[in-house]
Parts: sequence; structure tokens; C-alpha cells
Amino acid sequence: MGLTSHIVNAQNFDIETTVSGGGFVSNDNELPFWIVANSYGAIFSETDYLGTVQSKATYKLSKSSSIEVGAGAFLRNGTSDEVQRDELYLEFRNSWLKATLGSKRVVDKFGGLSVVANNFFRSGNTRALPGLILEASEPLKLSDKFEIDWAIAHYSLNDDRYVDDTRLHYKKFHLIWNLNNKSFLKGGITHYAQWGGFSPEDGQQPDDFSAFIDIFLAKKGGGEAAQTDQDNVLGNHLGSYDLEYTYTPSTGSYSLYHQHPFEDGSGTRLKNFPDGIWGFSFMPNAKDYTPFVKALIIEYIQTTDQSGSGGVSGSDNYFNSGFYRSGFSYEGRSIGLPFIYFNQDLTRTANSRVRGIHFGISASRKKWAYFLKTSLINNLGTYGAPILPKEHTIYNSFKISYTMETYGTFSMNLGYDYSDRREDVYGGQMQYSYSF
Repeated sequence: MGLTSHIVNAQNFDIETTVSGGGFVSNDNELPFWIVANSYGAIFSETDYLGTVQSKATYKLSKSSSIEVGAGAFLRNGTSDEVQRDELYLEFRNSWLKATLGSKRVVDKFGGLSVVANNFFRSGNTRALPGLILEASEPLKLSDKFEIDWAIAHYSLNDDRYVDDTRLHYKKFHLIWNLNNKSFLKGGITHYAQWGGFSPEDGQQPDDFSAFIDIFLAKKGGGEAAQTDQDNVLGNHLGSYDLEYTYTPSTGSYSLYHQHPFEDGSGTRLKNFPDGIWGFSFMPNAKDYTPFVKALIIEYIQTTDQSGSGGVSGSDNYFNSGFYRSGFSYEGRSIGLPFIYFNQDLTRTANSRVRGIHFGISASRKKWAYFLKTSLINNLGTYGAPILPKEHTIYNSFKISYTMETYGTFSMNLGYDYSDRREDVYGGQMQYSYSF
């Protein structure tokens, strides 16, 4: 968000602060999709203005370790909570571990071009979740050929939801196989589970260490759990199989990747294949060259199979939960893939079956930067409540920025949404940001 400089850079201590402000216009009481989606909870459909402040301070303990404190806040309309925290965290990092306590945004290696931030279940569509996450600061090297990337976290879904104080468990395990000095193959699993909390129908749910072990291993619940969790596994489990191949010749980095979601046993057995995200990315070599194009993304998105349309499992509903009725959401928004959205009372997904193509590209020349996203999406609703006929949509966003050496960055973001079932939506955002 603008040019970054430092007001303090005394040996081991460093502070960065960015402030920004801007306004929005549209042809209706609704902003275009890609202006709102994946904005880390900052922008709502009816937002007219937005002001933000973000700051972080880093202290180097040694050459390989540091402590970082970050904080940020939003001021905007279009929501009942006009002032909210953005990030608020304390982070320790060394050569093998990164430990973060508080609320910090997910890392987006695609710079906002993808439909998700490199994670089917964490797209940056909501404010940062509060919790504690332990993860590898760099992949753990086992040998010249193999490395391990891992993470484990405990989050609290502290918003207004059907089951109060729902907990969210997260873990990731990826194995990296270095095929040669120019290519590698990465594969593994990402796992989430909603658990604990207080249900208005079933009361307090198990949340002790024994329940955590059951959640970690996806085991059945005990006598204190809801009957559905005694019959099946404790909590609401979601996850993905992740596969990526990356080739890095002198021209840049080329990647092919697939994120395959599952929410039950049939999904883990790939009965819902080919659901998920299938993507290609290209990041030019900016070290040896000065390319105009900075990044390119092409993705195919499908969530229509959901364990097979021909059987009982065909009525599955991604991000939905019979017990945790607010589903995989935070403050009314999908935590993951933003094309999945919820009904008005936030007790069930209204659209979890989508299919489409997404294209994103970023470029820059001198002080100018350009950013384009286009998504051609078919919305099919759910198996229980299908959208008939299916809705054909095109979501577009084009952003242009101009950065001055001492006076900050001006940017304009234009959006246009086409739908064959609703009126078209078009609008824009003007923003100024300054870093010091």
C-alpha cells in the first residue's frame, strides 16, 4: 500500500507505518465483487469511504532471530462496526520457527491475483483470525532432495455466530521434493476443524485437551459431544490435498498447482474429484531483468461435484455444517473461496456450487503499476436449493497506481460485474496512501 520508508533504523530496531484513505462510488447500493472480496474484511458492499492505518515494529535479536509487533485499524461505513482492528499481533522468528500470537493477515504469495491467498480455505476474505500459530520460518531440510513445510494453529472465532466461541484448529504438512536445481514438487495436506463452543440447543461442547486430541486425529466425540459428533467425528472438519510443481529457469518461475478440498470421508477418498482449484502462475525473473509483467495467474475453479452428484453424498454443501450452523465463515463472510457465500441469516451456504475461469495479471513501468482480475463464474447454488437456471457472471477489476518518491501513492480501482440474472454493477475506488 504505497512506498515504504523508515523513521527509525537504528541498528536492530525498525518501524514502518502506512496510512491511507479513499472513497467509493457505484451505480447502485452495491460495490463490484472484486473491490469487496478478499479485502481482509476492510470493504463492504455498501462502503462509501475507508481509512486505514497499519504499523509494525521489528527488533533484531540476532542475525537469525527477531521480534515483530504489528497493529492496524479500519474506519469505514457500510457495517455496524465502523471502527475495527485489522492486525494486532506479536511475532517471534528465528531460522527454523515462526510463532505468531494475535491476528495477522495470511501471506498471499500471489499478491492478490489469485481467487485465494494460496489456500482454498483462507483467501483473505475476512479480517485476520485471532489465535496462535506455530510454523516453519523456512522449510526444514531433511536432505539435498527433501524438505518439510509445516504449521499448526489454534484460532478463536469470536464473532456473532450460532455456536458461540467456536474454536478453529489448523495444521499443514507439505513434503518438498527438489527434483534438480531448477524444479521441485510439493505435496501434502491442509486440515481445519471447528470444535468447542456453546450451542443454544446442545450446550457447551467438549473443549478440554482430550477433545483436542480427538480433533487433531479426527476421532469420534465422547458422551458430552452432540449426538452427530458421537456418531461421526468430533467437530466440523475441512481440508485439502495440495500439489504443486514449480520450474525456475532463467526467465522466472512457472508453477502448476491443484488444491483439492474435502469435508468428509468421501472427499478424502477423492470421490469429489475434480473439485478444487487448478492453476498456473508465472513470476518473471525481476533480479536479472526489468520485466513489464510482474505476475500472471490462470485458474480453473470447480466445486460442483461435492462427492458425486448421483448418490447421497451428492447433497454435500461446502463450508456448511449442520451443527456449526454459521459454517466456515467469520463475521458473515466465507473464510475461504469468496465465490461461496451464505444466506441472509448466516445459518447455511446459499451458493457453494461454482464453476469458472479466473485470470489475473500485474505489471509496472517506472512509477506506474497495473493490476487486472477477471473471473467468469457460473453460480449453481446448492444441491438442496439450486439456482435455476444457473447464473452466468463476469467479475472484473482494474487498478492503476502512481507512486511519487516523497508524496505517497495515488490509486484508482475500477470494477464491473455482469450477471444474466441481476442488474450489472459498476463502480470504483480512489485511494491515497503514505508510508513513513
